[in-house]
Amino acid sequence: MQQLAKITYYKIKCIREENNLKEYKRFFMAEKEQRKLPLSLKDFTEGIASPVFYTVVGCFLVLLHRLSVSPIQFAAVSVLVLSLFLQCERRKKKDPGRRPLVKWRPVSSSLHVYIYVIAADCVFYIRKRNQTSVYIMSAVANTFENVKAVILSAHKNTTSRDKVSFYDSWAENYDQDVAVLDYRAPTLAANCISSHFSGDREGAVVLDVACGTGLVATQLKKLGFGKFVGIDGSEAMLELARQSGLYQDLKQIMLGEEPLPIQWVDSFDVVVIVGALSFGHVPPAVVRDLCKTTKPGGYICMTTRSNQDNLEYKGCLDSELRQMENEGLWTCLEVTEVENWERAVSEHEDGYISGAVYLYKKL
Repeated sequence: MQQLAKITYYKIKCIREENNLKEYKRFFMAEKEQRKLPLSLKDFTEGIASPVFYTVVGCFLVLLHRLSVSPIQFAAVSVLVLSLFLQCERRKKKDPGRRPLVKWRPVSSSLHVYIYVIAADCVFYIRKRNQTSVYIMSAVANTFENVKAVILSAHKNTTSRDKVSFYDSWAENYDQDVAVLDYRAPTLAANCISSHFSGDREGAVVLDVACGTGLVATQLKKLGFGKFVGIDGSEAMLELARQSGLYQDLKQIMLGEEPLPIQWVDSFDVVVIVGALSFGHVPPAVVRDLCKTTKPGGYICMTTRSNQDNLEYKGCLDSELRQMENEGLWTCLEVTEVENWERAVSEHEDGYISGAVYLYKKL
């Protein structure tokens, strides 16, 4: 076997020196097929390298690079792939008067394309990091300053679609981040409903509007309520709510832009909306839709913030609620002003902001 290998190597060397690439390829493939002789990668790359081969290898390595998800992987894969291409780029020393057996220009072009891909990915990674780093901060350090940065970044989103995209990105860390804010609204709303509801809690159907990950349903479940339907504009939030196992039905609906299903009219024993009734989220007029979905004698619980940034919105909301009461649509059971609603995140506020819980009964 050793002698056969020596003979085969000699034949390959002779054919290569004669610059007969076609004959060399034919002999190489014949030896590989008939003798099952293990030939080195060096022999292969020096003898039968082709643009197609390197294009395939290049595409695979670029794909591997694009699958890197962290800066460390990004750098490691980049260095690895560049080193491989540079290895392939090395030329044999050419004898005077001889042309190289294989032209490496296709490989050089592939290398250039890969460098362009790396450059484009670097730009994309930097831009993406700048846009989403505030969303994923709690995976590194769940501090108040980081959470504050998350909230303030949401204020830069002007359209409803931008806000949905923001909440999609924030969903995974939402529960931990609002805990840092000492966000009490879900608990306050659930306690308000519980103090007035006297019916069958297990059988009562609750519509959780802007349900998010399910914080309100979690609190109501502790108080004996058992049936929940949730709606939210963020699919990522709905997926986490679905994983909680609390909801019998979940729908993606953009409040203020899409109507609630007509079959929901007079359907729910309790309708609750926590967090969404604030500036830049849903218009105050959406409370009329919530009233329509509530059964006669059912309860509608709403919350809003009372801080400086939300005072104008709260004034419009209060006006709408009074107007609906004057129209005989519902009656007010309780309005509770809460001083320590949540920690302030506005740049001109410190400590805690205030908020309000409203509870109405449909007539």
